[in-house]
Amino acid sequence: MNEEKHLDEHRSIEIISRMIADTSAHIDSESGKYFLLWGYTTVLVSLFEYVAQVSHLAIPLCLWAWFLIPAVGGIGTLILSRRATATRPKSYLDRSVNAVWMVFGLSFGMAFIAAIVYGASILYLTALLMGMATVITGKICRHKVLTIAGKAGIVLSLLIPAGHLLLRKYGAALLSSGIEPVEAILYVEILIFALIFVVMMVIPGHILYNRSKRVKNA
Repeated sequence: MNEEKHLDEHRSIEIISRMIADTSAHIDSESGKYFLLWGYTTVLVSLFEYVAQVSHLAIPLCLWAWFLIPAVGGIGTLILSRRATATRPKSYLDRSVNAVWMVFGLSFGMAFIAAIVYGASILYLTALLMGMATVITGKICRHKVLTIAGKAGIVLSLLIPAGHLLLRKYGAALLSSGIEPVEAILYVEILIFALIFVVMMVIPGHILYNRSKRVKNA
């Protein structure tokens, strides 16, 4: 009788452990997909904008390419979310993470308005907000890689306003050297923005996705 009870307890522990592992793998996989989607979209659009600016393409026209980030990311997120819900019902953790990104998405909308009205750097505000959301997501899901990546994104985002400070300080010197300071800072700002999303989303996205595959295959 005691032996049967011990076996039942052992099976229960195995089942619970397996459920926790499956849930963790699912979260890793889904988080990895979202981060890869938004990360690669942002990096590719940023690099396109950099080439467009350096090549002096029709600026008003090429600036519309920035809107590809929310368009592609939003549609991709909707598709991935529906697929995830079809295979597995949303947990409390899923809803918590979704709430975080919804709040920061709305905050980004306010930041976009501030950038237009007050001339604030939209690239800096975007990197800062997304870094904060990444840190919170990492804390909720207990993923150190996301927490570290988000903090790195926040720190790297400070390079953008630092560039503007350097522009004010050395702008006249650059201009006298034949370098257009505003263009130079803009080029560097776009490349920094792309680097931030590589560090903050692309790299942790690959780590999470690959880790989920290893857990599933174990």
